[in-house]
This record gives sequence, structure tokens and C-alpha cells, in this order.
Amino acid sequence: MTRSSLKAGAMMASAALFTQAAVAQDDCATALPLTTDVLQPFDTTASTPSGVAWDCTFTTGIPDTWFTFTAAGSYTATISTCDMATYDTRLEIFDGACGALTTVACNDDGTGCTGFTSETTADLVSGVQYWVRVGGFNAAATGTGDLLVTGPPPPPDTCDLAAPITPGVLESFDTTVATDSGVAWACTGNTGIQDVWYTFVATDSYMADFSTCDMADYDTRLEVFDGDCMTLNSILCNDDGPGCAGFSSFGTAPVVAGTQYWVRVGGFNSGASGTGQLLVSGPPPAVGNDECTGAIDLANLAPEMWDNTLATNSAGAPAWSCGGTSANALDLWYQFTPLADGMVTVDTEGTVGDTRLAVYEGDCMALVEIVCDDDGGTGLLSSATFMGLGGTTYYARVAGFGGNVIDTGMITADYVDMLPNDDCAGATPVVLGMSTFTNVGAAAGTQDMSCVFNGETSDVWFSYTAGSSCPTTVDLSGSDYDTGMAIYEGDCMALVEVGCDDDGGDALTSLITFDAVAGTTYLIQVGGFNGANGAGAMDISEASGIGVFVCAGDANSTGMGATLTLEGSDLVADNDLTINVKGLPMDSMGFVITSQETNVVVNPGGSSGTLCIASFVIGRFNNDILDSGTTGTVTLSPDLTMFPTATLPGFEAVMAGETRYFQHWYRDVDGAGAPTSNFSSAQGLTFN
Repeated sequence: MTRSSLKAGAMMASAALFTQAAVAQDDCATALPLTTDVLQPFDTTASTPSGVAWDCTFTTGIPDTWFTFTAAGSYTATISTCDMATYDTRLEIFDGACGALTTVACNDDGTGCTGFTSETTADLVSGVQYWVRVGGFNAAATGTGDLLVTGPPPPPDTCDLAAPITPGVLESFDTTVATDSGVAWACTGNTGIQDVWYTFVATDSYMADFSTCDMADYDTRLEVFDGDCMTLNSILCNDDGPGCAGFSSFGTAPVVAGTQYWVRVGGFNSGASGTGQLLVSGPPPAVGNDECTGAIDLANLAPEMWDNTLATNSAGAPAWSCGGTSANALDLWYQFTPLADGMVTVDTEGTVGDTRLAVYEGDCMALVEIVCDDDGGTGLLSSATFMGLGGTTYYARVAGFGGNVIDTGMITADYVDMLPNDDCAGATPVVLGMSTFTNVGAAAGTQDMSCVFNGETSDVWFSYTAGSSCPTTVDLSGSDYDTGMAIYEGDCMALVEVGCDDDGGDALTSLITFDAVAGTTYLIQVGGFNGANGAGAMDISEASGIGVFVCAGDANSTGMGATLTLEGSDLVADNDLTINVKGLPMDSMGFVITSQETNVVVNPGGSSGTLCIASFVIGRFNNDILDSGTTGTVTLSPDLTMFPTATLPGFEAVMAGETRYFQHWYRDVDGAGAPTSNFSSAQGLTFN
């Protein structure tokens, strides 16, 4: 009902009331009760300010008058003096209690209202008491007028007043003020029943549920019609739904796409009314794998149940080459990827009905049929076998023969799903250079990586036998997923970690450099962060340089050992030597040491590492204190004419024919966070 129609319908009552003397309801406590949908005269000429601040302006000292009412329903009310006052008004509505009021809505100038009169809306809650006050634009603005608060809309208690509802969305109803529509009920003979009506147009054809079950505070009944309000045809009527508390109602009925339906809710008899919620179920969700692009993954030897009741004929799919070319093939789609070459079998064994299936390769936009079968399985079921290629994705399409509907279907695929290097014992041999791999389909291993969360998941294994004793790098930077990698010595029953890395390579891939010993076989475990998988590329390379490997560096707080290499020239006359160290902890201080002998001392002076160039004469380049910074690397280019000796500050020149050995000492912390020190790997160089 519009505000204008309410005003017109209440003018006579307003005229009579306006003859009463002006009443100054000056504050909340003296608010005058009002009736919704009835014009309420007001006069602020004798009013005083109540002292309650206005929410919609900051002006004070405004004479105001107060009214109150209790909402008879939950609805959106209009509160208005629009075009109904002799002066510039403002109004405000509150809930709460006098002395603790909360503003619900406030308005000064209503949209489209003449004379700066006011109008606003507020969402009311049934049974809650509200206060409305009317004032003026400022302290000087007073006058007379009418206030109108709209009441709840009338109930939709006849077919032609039916309120629209949306299937799948709860609709609140209230029959306490409804009347009897006069339409006889199909499921009881009672009359005088207060009922409310709703309508919707079905957007699909399906079995719909109609329910107030466990959602009403009284004994309901409901009925569903098609036809029109002049010729209603009852298709469902229910009084007490099975298992529904409080004698509430439930029933099902078929609905047809494009057809309009009416639903009415009433009570058991003429005395039964109340409130509740009505739910009409919407169409079932679309079939997710109705098209090739939504194909469901088929796990190896794991049967997948299917039901093509709601399926449609795939758009743009190739014509069936077996079982006829039905234009109404209610087909469903599946996909799978063998991990290695081998025979693949797809069948519909276990299905109730006559099936056909086809298998394709390519992609959904350009499918190429591999095999099609109608009755190659048991009875009228289907079975197709072909040679599958590892890493190739295949699409399986299944349907009933001749467009038949099948509600108990089953499809199973049997293909190779285990990688040969899925565990340590099956490690694939690799050599220097680039090789490719995948961990897609790899099972969870039992060997945890020390540096990767869930590093044991989806791992594959490789073995590498070092041809030289030198720093060796294993780099996964060519991989397309977030990798994790660990390298071990020993055998699969007694692995000893040499290095572990999560994101040392490019784009969250892994990279490890370690000091390989010629003839030693290393086992490489490759997985993914938190179970990630994908396609990988592994590049194994030996460090270039002029040095000769002496010993490996012990693991430090990074989880790996620091690696020292020598670059430049071995000619004394060139005086061109560069010492590089990487794999250090960040911001680690240290210096290079040198000697002319090798000897192993474990944990010298409490260090966590191994000194392998021990000698009575060790020179320390401690005039060149090196800091690893954020990269964990340091570089030193010493002067061959000024090598340190054991007696500081003594120096000596390197002579042709001498062999000098180099190692880096650096600061670190142990597993408990306590200060310690460590040593890098060592290399030797014979000068010419």
C-alpha cells in the first residue's frame, strides 16, 4: 500500500482528530500512542526541546513532540510528514527505552517533499516498541501537520494477492491476521481456515519439495496448485508431514519449467494460526561433468558412480561411432592420466542398464577418438581397452544406449599410476646435465626432508655417482611447481643427509651445492612444498675452477655445508686468484685460512666443523674480515706476494711449485641458538 493511498484513506479520521487541542508531548516519557496507517495530527507551537540530541543534524534547542507505537509485524515502515506540515520539519525514530534510546532512522528533508518536510524508512521488528519525535529545522521552526507511520502490509490471503517467492529461499509467513480465502482444501474438509498465498514460476523441470516442516509455531497445512486463480488445480495437499514436529507440513510434487504455481499455507482448523517459514526447493544443481570441460578425475581402479538423469547432450562433442548416433545422448565426462605407458581398460561394469562409452585424447576443443564401445562388457555394458601413453590425459565419455536415462551407473578405469622411481629403492640414475621428471601421481614417502613442510609427500628419487671430487650443484630451477629437495649419502636403509633446500632456486624451486667425492653415489629426493607436484627439470653440474677438492664443509645452521672454490690463474706471475665461499649463514663474520699441509682436526677449539688443512703453520687472512650479508657468500682476492704466515704480522710470497690449501672459518649458531663456529669445504692449488 502506498503512502498516498494511506493518506487518502485516513483523511476523515485526521480531520476529526485535528479539532482536538494541541498536545505538547515534550519528551519520550510523555509520548502519545499512535496507530499505524492513521494520520496523527501534531502541533509543536507550544512544545519545548526534549534535550535529546538529533542524529541527522547538530542544531540544539528544537521544540519537539513525541509519539510511540509497538510494531505489529516485522517489515519496512515509512515514517513521514512529507507534504503534510505547515513548516520545515525533521523527524527521528528510536528503539530502546526512554533514557537509553537508539536511533533507528533520522531525516530532515525528505526526497521530493515540498516545504522541506520529512520522510524516512526503518526496518521494524514485530513486538518492539518504537518512539517517533517530530521537530523543526531549527529552534524557530514550529507549526502543525500530520505524521504517518505505515503498518505491516496486508497478508497475501487470496490467490490474486499471492506474494512472489523464490525457490530455494526461506519465506516467512504470518497467518494471525489472515482471512479464509474461500478455496476448499483438497486434504481436509474444514472451512474458515486463515491462509496466505505465494506464487512462483518454475525455472526447470524437477521434483520440488514444499515444506513448513519443523519451521512453524502451530499446526499447519499446505497446498500447491497449477492453473490460474480462476481455475486452480490442486497437485499437492498435506496436513502433517512425515516426521515433522508440531504437525507441520511437507510434500513433493513435479514442477515443469515455465509453469506458474501457487502455494498456500493455512492451519489444521479455523482456530489454528501463527507464524513460520515456507521453503520451496529449487532445481537440483547442474551436473558438473555434463560437458568435457567439467570432466571428473578417475582414480585408478576406483569406481565412480554416475547418474545421467539430469545430463544433457554435450555441445560440440564428436558423434558417437558406436551404439548409434543418438542426438539425445545424455552423456557424462571423466578424465585420467596414466603415469607410464601401458594397457588401459575403461568399463561400465556394475551399471544397471544398457551403456556405451568412448575414450578420446587431445583437448576438449579438439577431441580425437581412441576407442568406442557399446556392448563389449557383460550383457549390454561397455568395456574398452587401448595402449595408453604415460603423461597423456584421456577423456572418457559415458551414456545410456539410445539416450536412455541411467540412475545407477558405474565407470572404472584401470591404468598405470605408479612412477618407477616412487621410492628410494627404485631411484632413477642421472648424470651430469639436464634431465626431466614428474612427481605427479607419486605416493607419499616415508623419508622426511629436514627443510620442507610435508616434504615426504609425492616424492621421487634419483641416484648420481660423482665422477670428480669437486663442488657439485643440483638445480631444479626449470621446474613448474614449488619443489623441495634433499641429497643423501649411504643406502636407502641408512640415509645420511648431505643437504636440503626448499626455495634456493628460481621461483620457489630448489638448488643444492655440495662437495661431491669421486666414486660416491648420492641419492636425490625430490618432492614439493606441502605436497605440491608438477613437471620438473633437474640440472646437475660440477663447479668450474682451478682448485682440487680436499674435504667437504660440515652442515651449518642453513642445513647445508659452506662450499669454497678457487677461480683465476695458477700462475704466480699473474697474481690472479679469487676465493669464493657460498652456503654461509646470513650476516656471518669470518676469514680465510691457508696452509701448505692437510690434516684433519674435528671440532678444533669447540668449533662445530672440521679443520682439514691443519698444520704447524696456518696463515689467517684476518686482516680481511668477511661478512656473508644477506646472500650467504663472501669473496677474497689475496695478493700472492703478501700471504700471511703463522707469525703475525709476518707475510711471505707464494712461490712457483708450492701447493697451498684454503679453507674458510666463520661464526654460526648451533641448534640451540648458542654461538659456535664452523669451517667451509677446502681446496688446494699447486702454483706454477
